[in-house]
Amino acid sequence: MKNCFYSCFMLMFVLATSLIAQTGKSSPPVSKVFAVLTKSVDTKTAKAGDELNLRTLNDVVVDSAVVIPIGSRVIAHVSEIKDKAKTAPQFQLAIVIDRAITKGEMNIPLQAIIAAIAAPQDDSLSSDATYGMMHSNEPKMVGSRASTTASSGELSASSKASSNAAVATANLKGSMDALRLDENSQGALGYEGVSLSWRLDAPPPVTIIASKKNVKLLAETQMLLRMAPPRLPK
Repeated sequence: MKNCFYSCFMLMFVLATSLIAQTGKSSPPVSKVFAVLTKSVDTKTAKAGDELNLRTLNDVVVDSAVVIPIGSRVIAHVSEIKDKAKTAPQFQLAIVIDRAITKGEMNIPLQAIIAAIAAPQDDSLSSDATYGMMHSNEPKMVGSRASTTASSGELSASSKASSNAAVATANLKGSMDALRLDENSQGALGYEGVSLSWRLDAPPPVTIIASKKNVKLLAETQMLLRMAPPRLPK
């Protein structure tokens, strides 16, 4: 019964965020944070249980209070690796978002998905923003209550950066000079042939990143996380 309730909640959560992106209607309580991957992960070398670290680029505010400040760490782990085979036509990298750790070493549990990723920019055509948007891949959900979203993950030409996106852009460091995602982004930007899906049939939510080729996420990959509003531990 608990798993069924959880699955229904997460399904509604993901569908609602997709609907909002298309219609602009008011949203249910969903927190969002932009983050960057601090170290590359590759299905050739990664294994289940490997820890992944992200750095947040904006505050997460719940009920007018900052719960996760800019610069906090988000800890995730690889839950599963699948190699391409006759029975599995794609390489798959499954990731679970575990918790945030603030600069004051406070641990905050998270129930989150990776809604969108964007490759670091370089001088190649595949990292060009326009090219990347044209090659953004559609996300989907899998599990006992599967449903496919209609969003392509492309950034709207008329959309304006939110305050969170502006703050995140200002906090980018390294080779990137602009935030390539917005708060309604979905899918994979700049990673040709890569797709995102979510397994929501039992907690915790799992983000599956798949490709017909080996999956490799580079350091400084930007990510948009969507999550149930986090709460400070009592």
